[in-house]
Amino acid sequence: MPPTNQRKKGGASASDPAQNNDWRDTVIYELNHYGIVVRDLQKSLDFYQGLLGARIVYKGFIPPSKTDVIYLLIAGGLIELLHPAEPGPDTKFGITHIAFMSNDLDADYERLTKLGYVGQVAPKVAGSGVGRLAFLGDPNGARIELIQRDVPMRDDPPSHAVIRAFDHYSLLANDLDGALKLYRDAMGMKVLKEMTVPHPTNPLSIVYLNWDYDVLELLHRPSPDPKAELYGHFALRVDSVDEALKYFADHGVPAEPGTPKAAGTGIGRIGIIRDPDGVKIELVDRADLRDLP
Repeated sequence: MPPTNQRKKGGASASDPAQNNDWRDTVIYELNHYGIVVRDLQKSLDFYQGLLGARIVYKGFIPPSKTDVIYLLIAGGLIELLHPAEPGPDTKFGITHIAFMSNDLDADYERLTKLGYVGQVAPKVAGSGVGRLAFLGDPNGARIELIQRDVPMRDDPPSHAVIRAFDHYSLLANDLDGALKLYRDAMGMKVLKEMTVPHPTNPLSIVYLNWDYDVLELLHRPSPDPKAELYGHFALRVDSVDEALKYFADHGVPAEPGTPKAAGTGIGRIGIIRDPDGVKIELVDRADLRDLP
């Protein structure tokens, strides 16, 4: 079972020379969810509940934008589905933000904006009326939501035929140094693992950061891929990628072309499926990142 609000302050190692002391002032304590805007709410619920075994842990509604809000617990991790009743021409579907929990929203927002991170929405009551929120931008263009609320959403994760655990959320980090200064130094995440996928001219650097159960993956290449997705994917851990992909194919969801395949890191195999709005879901069959040497 993933811990709930286990880390209340800090989280980075003060003895790690790669980290500075900014984390001592943070009260951000949890990587909470990916926010996904969906076209067809019922189709998305059929996919996440029926196929991935997710459980609804919160339902809400945002009156000004006529948007349904549903939080789903998947193998210990959270995603938020947002369904606007009247999407506009500029509505973006798929993953639109990554969210973190704070014990002092106003202080965290002020501190991060003073460090130069661009505020997008100042702290305010959430549109659903539950808790408060704010938005700011990360150095690579990702939209970060900071949340302060007292609504428990995590408990025993649902069981599933092939899914064993929620593994990580992934972000593109063309500016890796800038991303580390934010997520590691300013927000207090701990560097969990660093890996490299070899390439003659453009190797892929992977940095995993975490707070307890919640893991963030940063992906960086010296020469960025213009087609790479900013919010790359979220990942689920399985016992066997091949067996999991067969299970999903038998239920009408095919594997992404080119998968399954060996992971570029040389650890296990990976497979890809996509949700009804094209969100990439990576399946991995290696050990928990926290257990790897």
